[in-house]
Amino acid sequence: MAVKATRPSFSRGADGRTPSNVPEFQQRMEDLSMQTTRNLSLGDYESAQNTFYSIDATRKDQLKFRQDKEQKRQDIEKSNLGKSYSVEKARFEAEWAKKEAEIDLVCQEKMQVLDETHQIGIANLEQEIAAKVKSFRFKASVALLQLEDTERRLGLANEFKQAAEVRARAQRLRKIEEAAYEARRQEIESRPRQQLREAQEAERRFTEQKCHAMKVELKRKRDKAAAVLRQRYRNLELDMTHSFALETVAQAEIGSVKTHNSRSEQSSTFRGSLKLEALTGTKFDVPDVSRMPDIVD
Repeated sequence: MAVKATRPSFSRGADGRTPSNVPEFQQRMEDLSMQTTRNLSLGDYESAQNTFYSIDATRKDQLKFRQDKEQKRQDIEKSNLGKSYSVEKARFEAEWAKKEAEIDLVCQEKMQVLDETHQIGIANLEQEIAAKVKSFRFKASVALLQLEDTERRLGLANEFKQAAEVRARAQRLRKIEEAAYEARRQEIESRPRQQLREAQEAERRFTEQKCHAMKVELKRKRDKAAAVLRQRYRNLELDMTHSFALETVAQAEIGSVKTHNSRSEQSSTFRGSLKLEALTGTKFDVPDVSRMPDIVD
């Protein structure tokens, strides 16, 4: 049966077991071992000692090679986790930018409706004021009418001096009453306008405050969500770093392999690649056939 392609690391090979020695180093050690045996058979103990020590040096070189390879793998995982954060952060920013745009649109519509309502209110008020002003006419007081009547009577009676005095008094009183009328007419126009203006300004402030509160609440939620996102990736990074540390101390599995099936899809040591694949939609991509393990009978 075909072995499922898995992700090798320092502690586990593609078959889920502790990785075997690197072929080229293993071949070199076998050659050195054969050469050591040959030197021993020839009695060349000095050469045998040198080749024997070379085996240990090659074994150390092999370990160093595996460690360097593992370090590169870990660097790639860290880089992939960073890329994953960048991808998710970009999606996060786009999502919240859309929400902010929606809030801005809602507030813009609210202000537009408010402006239209205010314009209608102003137009209705001006019609009411025009109707009131039209019906509000100057009416002379009884005292003014009596003075003007007295003036007329005195004139008819040829009491010209007294008529002139009464006329002067009547004119002064008329000016006072006309000024009072004009002031009242101005009040009929200005007071409703002032009251409506104050009411509309208060309504505008309330709507602006409501929109501001909506934006503040959205920002609060965004900041909270951003903190959760950052913390989630900090946790993933810590978890992955811990898994890296366990790579060099993981025990070899004996008997049936338990980590083979799920390790490549769940292990935190591959967290960067797993996360990036999940975000970019490459998690279920078929692996390159040329890189798959050999078929095991």
